[in-house]
Amino acid sequence: MTAPPTAAASVDRGPPAAWQLLLTLTLAGLGFFLPFSSAGVAIMETALLLLIAARPRAIVQPAVWRHPVMAVGLALLAYIALHTLLVSGTGRPTVRAINQYQELLLAPLLMALLQRARDRLVLVRALILGATVLALVYWAALFAPQIKDQVLHERRISAGFALSICAFLLLLRAQGHRHAWWLRGAAAFFALSVMFAISARTGHLLLLVLAACAAWLYAPRGWRWAAAVACPLLVLALALSSDAVETRMKETLAGSQPASASGEFTSTTIRIELIRISAGLMRSYGLAGAGYANYETVHQQAARERYPELSPAEVQRRALWMRSSNPHNEYAMHLISGGAIALALFIAWLGLTVREAWRARPPVAGILGGLTLAFAVGCLFNSLLMDFVEGHLYVALLACLLAEARDRSPRQENIQRVLVIVTRQIGDVLLATPLLRAARRRWPQAELHVLAFSGTAGMLRGNGDVDLILEYPARLGWRGLQAAVRRLWRRYDLALVADPGDRAHLLGWVAAPRRSGIVPARGGSNWLKRLSLDHAVVSQGDLGDVHVTAEKTALLAPWLRAGAGVAQVVPPPASPLAPALRAQVRPGAVVVHAPSMWPYKQWPIAHFERLVAALLARGRQVILTGSGSGRDQECIAPLRRLGAAPQLLDLSGQLDFSQLSGLLQEAALYIGPDTSVSHLAAATGVPVIAIFGPTNPMRWAPWPARAQAQALFARSAAVQRAGNVTLLQGTQPCVPCGRAGCEDHRLSRSDCLQSITPEQVLAEVQRILAA
Repeated sequence: MTAPPTAAASVDRGPPAAWQLLLTLTLAGLGFFLPFSSAGVAIMETALLLLIAARPRAIVQPAVWRHPVMAVGLALLAYIALHTLLVSGTGRPTVRAINQYQELLLAPLLMALLQRARDRLVLVRALILGATVLALVYWAALFAPQIKDQVLHERRISAGFALSICAFLLLLRAQGHRHAWWLRGAAAFFALSVMFAISARTGHLLLLVLAACAAWLYAPRGWRWAAAVACPLLVLALALSSDAVETRMKETLAGSQPASASGEFTSTTIRIELIRISAGLMRSYGLAGAGYANYETVHQQAARERYPELSPAEVQRRALWMRSSNPHNEYAMHLISGGAIALALFIAWLGLTVREAWRARPPVAGILGGLTLAFAVGCLFNSLLMDFVEGHLYVALLACLLAEARDRSPRQENIQRVLVIVTRQIGDVLLATPLLRAARRRWPQAELHVLAFSGTAGMLRGNGDVDLILEYPARLGWRGLQAAVRRLWRRYDLALVADPGDRAHLLGWVAAPRRSGIVPARGGSNWLKRLSLDHAVVSQGDLGDVHVTAEKTALLAPWLRAGAGVAQVVPPPASPLAPALRAQVRPGAVVVHAPSMWPYKQWPIAHFERLVAALLARGRQVILTGSGSGRDQECIAPLRRLGAAPQLLDLSGQLDFSQLSGLLQEAALYIGPDTSVSHLAAATGVPVIAIFGPTNPMRWAPWPARAQAQALFARSAAVQRAGNVTLLQGTQPCVPCGRAGCEDHRLSRSDCLQSITPEQVLAEVQRILAA
């Protein structure tokens, strides 16, 4: 029964045209003012707030406050506000101190408003236009000295920062762009402007840092370190021919001594004194903080205590460092003003942004990583988050890039290589085939690789959904792990981690910047796993109520709008038996697989003996299967004595999974315990009788071929039937306990298994064969 159509009023038809036009104009104005005008940015921020007030759903629907970077930024702003109110009370200084960090509020607002690619393009293009105007003004001042004034001199730090960032942004956007050389030319223009037209050491330093980042991202994998060292050296060699760079270097070297009682003070001298004073303040206020509204007061007090002999005139002459409103270091500012908690929140804000850069796809990953590194380095030499141009520019680009990284529309998605990690047992590999089928349908042109343990990947031989199987030993060792890291490092666009183990998640992090993985409901390392994932599927463990096939397929939930449908386990393609064996197989044979990998899942061999004897007595051919391992052969040996070939045919250790698949498809019936072969038999379509003990069928029952629903089994019942699968359990009240037998270890007995009699199994055999 379909749901009635919703009322027209409830359909979100998008923003009104007039509102969207005003947003576009406001974003254009904001982008233009970002490189050089805090006042212009403030005006545009006011316009954005008015637009949000007119349409609150514009920020409610995206729910950007749930994004880790935005959540920590808002937490930092809330801490600054609360700390300032508690330490300084209410008043204009408190309001002014809190308002200096309004960039932390601007970031989530902008991220919510930049959900459309068109709006992001408007902001970036306006930013480049504003940066171009800024660069031209500085070049004009260079060739026409009468233009140069105190305003340009005071803005040289923010100008160097903005133009360096814009050069890096354009250089990385040029990759694959149809106008790549125009973008690279503009990037070169901005970089040359920083080196030759602007006398700003911060800009020069950031240009070297970003040149190293760009070289690393552009260079072939084997040459990255060499390129990251050589490229900044080439930029530095070019910059040394600049009068602006030469002047700043001479000033830096000349002013590297502390301030004396007389003489001129260079910016280097001022910074040295600021470092000396702020170092003392960090020791005094580093734990609880002096208060953001009180920094200037405690700074002046510390400066006077350092130079008590100075006259008022000398104090005035040293006002640039003795009466400073900030320590010219963002980290020191938070530690002195807000204490250790504020500094921890600020570092976490930067760290989570780096994490997002690792997880993002190119070119967002490189741009976001370089932007964050440049901002983090800049914060060592300036307090950038105090309503300055640098802070505005950083948070605007941060919001823009995170919105782009969050945009998973088909046009934005670029997944060409997918790695599925299934590092568990044979049955787990087989039960991952519905995930592989769904991934192949979602990305039909992508390369789909599977990483599995050696000896378990046989279930995937010939699987048409898989392009390549990567096999690794179950025990890698240190050298093996190093080899795996070298082989896998960032080769894939997406990793699907179908194993909740730590090693599988580590390999997923190594292999791809975007990851979806299964994490257990409880576990000491879960927080780290969740932190590393774009999408986490929480497994409830053996007592959960979701079948593992559905759980694994849920890894694709963010990329499947209509869901994956009912899981279909894909067996290996059937291959013929050797002629000598094929000649002995009769129609109507019953395949009996007695061994289970662990004793706690083992139906008693004595019960299997009575079952096989009864089948032989009824004239049925019985075919015994199993591996050539010592345990399997030990389980099969008593059964082998019950008859002679071909009536009792022992094929254990002689078949691969494809041959076994072909044998099962021709059989009349399969009987086995809780083991991987029972899952394979169910997938082939043969009638299956599965004998279960402490294991929960809702999670681990053999999945029927051509299943019509995703929930087919109850937690406990003496007999359950679904499709071609019949499942038997003990009737004890503890069934299923989800433990490793009654003693909870792999060698334990399981009373529930022993209580299932051969007669119960034979009754189901008679019903199925009669049908």
